[in-house]
Parts: sequence; structure tokens; C-alpha cells
Amino acid sequence: MKVTIENFPFRQRFGEELGLKAIKDAGFDGVDYSFNDDGKGNPIDLSNHIEKAKQVKGYLDKYGLICKQAHAPFCLSASDELSLDNKNFSDMVKTFEFASIIGCEIVVVHSIKLPPEEDFYKYNYNYYKTLEPYAKKYGVKIAVENLVNSIFWRPNILSQFIRQLNSKVFCACIDVGHAMLMGIPPEEYILGMDEGIIGCVHLHDTDGKIDRHWAPYQGIQNWENTVKALVDRGFTGEINLEVIRPFDALPNELQLPFLKYVAEVGKYFAEKFKTLKNGK
Repeated sequence: MKVTIENFPFRQRFGEELGLKAIKDAGFDGVDYSFNDDGKGNPIDLSNHIEKAKQVKGYLDKYGLICKQAHAPFCLSASDELSLDNKNFSDMVKTFEFASIIGCEIVVVHSIKLPPEEDFYKYNYNYYKTLEPYAKKYGVKIAVENLVNSIFWRPNILSQFIRQLNSKVFCACIDVGHAMLMGIPPEEYILGMDEGIIGCVHLHDTDGKIDRHWAPYQGIQNWENTVKALVDRGFTGEINLEVIRPFDALPNELQLPFLKYVAEVGKYFAEKFKTLKNGK
């Protein structure tokens, strides 16, 4: 299995190309490309997205990195019109075209938060179906994530939602930290999903209090059980680390050493996955 990491912290620190170079130098196989610019859901500049995508593709090829999954911006709100006339919606569609150019297969798209009185399930069903033609046009899949404080904190509801979308365009992204924050051990959440629905993962650790995005083994999760659960559910994607916060406090000189540690953890998981799979 390939080992990847979200590129956002390193693009912020070193710039697009040097951030990708750092990821390669640390020993990763590829990236989870983040379309977020500031960690708050605002998108990168997409005013010239095709040229930007070609540039990123060139960097990926230069450093021998793959990009099989990406994270869309999460700037859309319930007040946004779901049409290309709306900039936030148009930017979302642009990320699909961008993803297709860099060879990315899955784009994680957050559901839209609604006031309590609104029908979350019905609204977001319509939202994802509105995006479906654009995903098909650009040949990418849309992954629905188990966000905290959404109805998708329950694995049976997320599985049902994806089944009812009734299209090969859709799959699930399991964020193990989010499961922990909702009181469900990640292995229980994963095993609660229908087989074959999980398209990608966000692996990071937490103390169970807030969304820490720590490196594995810095928090309280049982990683051996998590890896085993992914094997049991037939997961075939990348070992993707969504480790962000530890890098914030580190000086530039310590970025690469810690990044190498995270890569080694990912390789350890990949080897565990292979051993468990072969033993089935």
C-alpha cells in the first residue's frame, strides 16, 4: 500500500514545490492534496485553476509522488446557491477539474451544515446529487466524510446515505479522529460500515476532546485494531495521514525529521496491513 500525507502544512510553510519535495524527502509515496488555503475551509486561488493544476502535476511528476485523493474546500454554506453562478460552488467544481489534471481519483467533499430545523439528510442528498454530473464529467469520485456533529457520526447512516445516492461516483471517507470525538472507537466505526464503501481515510490521533490531528501514537486510539478493521472491511486505498497540528509549533529545522517519523508510522501501518491481509 502507498503511504500519503495531506500537503497543507508544508505548502503553508515552504510553498507548493518545496512542500512537495519535503514530503518526498521524508519517504512518502504521495499526497492528499488539500484545496484549503488557510485551514478554515477557504480555497486556494482557483482563478487560473487549469494552469495551476498543470504546475502541481509537474511538481508531482518531478518528485515521483502520487495523488489519489484530495480534500475540497469547505466554504459552502446553506445560504449558497448550488449553481456555477455562485463562486463557492464554482470553486468546488473547479477542484474536480484540478483533481483530474493531477491524476487524483477521489475528492473528499464535506456535507453542508444546516440550522437544526432544516432536514440535513434531504438537503445534503440534493447537494451531492447536484455535484454528481461534474464529478462524472471530470472522472473523479466524491467521498462523504463522517463529520463531527453531523448525522454521519453513525456508520449505518453514512452507509445508508451513500447507498441511496446510488452511484459509483460516491464513497465514504472515514476520519478516525472524528469517530473518537463522537465516542466511537475507530475500529467500531469502520466495522459498522458496509463492505466496499470506504474509499479513503484520514488517519490521525486525538485525546478524544478536540480534533487534534496528532500523529498516531500521540493520542489514545488503538491503532492495531484500526488497521485490522480496515483489512476486515476490504479497504484498498492509501495509508493516508492527516497529521497537521504537530507541525505548527516546529521550527523549519525540525519539520523534516518529524515528517520522516510520520512516514515511518505510515510504512509500519502498510506492513501491518499486508501481514494481516495475507493471513486472512
